[in-house]
Amino acid sequence: MNYLDNITLEYFTNKTQYENILKKNDTSNDRYYAKNKKFYKKRILDLTKRLFRDELNEEDKQLKSGFDNYVKSCINYLEFLDKRDIMQNKYDSSDNNMNNNSTTINDKSILDNQECINNDYLLFKKEEVKKVNLDNYVINKNKVEPPKILPKKEEINLKSKKYKTKGIISSKTKVVKETL
Repeated sequence: MNYLDNITLEYFTNKTQYENILKKNDTSNDRYYAKNKKFYKKRILDLTKRLFRDELNEEDKQLKSGFDNYVKSCINYLEFLDKRDIMQNKYDSSDNNMNNNSTTINDKSILDNQECINNDYLLFKKEEVKKVNLDNYVINKNKVEPPKILPKKEEINLKSKKYKTKGIISSKTKVVKETL
């Protein structure tokens, strides 16, 4: 549709009808895109390889800038995944240590509680006696603030060899899986 048809549809049709028309156009565009994607797959992969090798002419500046943006977003995404995995492994190991310590403490405290606690204390709330002293009535202006604990920035080496091929399925493993 041209520009004039789009304006006419947008202002002179009901909103629900206009949305239905847009959905129909989007689905037809999606089908067209899927067919073209399948048809041009080999050429796109070849073009991508040539862009990595810098074998294209200087005339294709728009294609190169689009490819550079794509590569930058891929790099940012992969770095984020690596950082997430490193941090998650760090916290998973600390959670396991905390769970092991808490179970031993809880087991000891359960044994002590069964021997010492009277059932009445479990059912009824203790009466709290308020302390009355001058601290409740005097306003102290010189309060000592506890030192703030700031988080430390962790340095992560993402350029190590193990992250270069992380998540890539090699052709050898594909062949083995196909035979099974």
